[in-house]
Amino acid sequence: MNSLIAFSLSLLMGQTPAAPPPTEAEAASALQAAELEELRARMQLMQLQSEARRQEDLARVQALEQQRATEQATAQRDEQLRQQRLVSLERGYQRLRALDQLLVAGQVAIDPTVTAAQQELADALASAEETGDGDASRLIQSALNRMSTLTASVEQRNPEDARYQVHFASDELRAAWRMSLDRSPPALTP
Repeated sequence: MNSLIAFSLSLLMGQTPAAPPPTEAEAASALQAAELEELRARMQLMQLQSEARRQEDLARVQALEQQRATEQATAQRDEQLRQQRLVSLERGYQRLRALDQLLVAGQVAIDPTVTAAQQELADALASAEETGDGDASRLIQSALNRMSTLTASVEQRNPEDARYQVHFASDELRAAWRMSLDRSPPALTP
């Protein structure tokens, strides 16, 4: 009864009675609950870390796929330009052969054929420069430079010099064509 009176008095005075010490079973249960909560927190942290790694891996894979797609697109573009360059070089070479025949026949009106050949070679030069084919570019540029002297040579009544320039330009075009032909397209793996 005394404890009940003490309890009632402590409540009246605004004091909270002291809790009785926990029993061994309650202490063990509280310890297990704390350990369980700690395990849950660790598990949640591991799940967050795993998700972060998965997101990083996904971003890395996407970046690699984008890089591969870009490389494939570049390789396809370069191959298309190489094929166009081969066609332009062949047409330019045929124009030079036609120029040689005109010069042998003594024709003076060679400007349209020179212009057509220069256009083909300018296309081939642009393609070679765009794909970074420096050796072919230099040969094509040299052939273009030679062609720029043809009209002047004919006007000066020096068709032999014009024919030499045509032959040298033809040799340079054949060399550029071989270089472009030998430059195989890169392997595109799916």
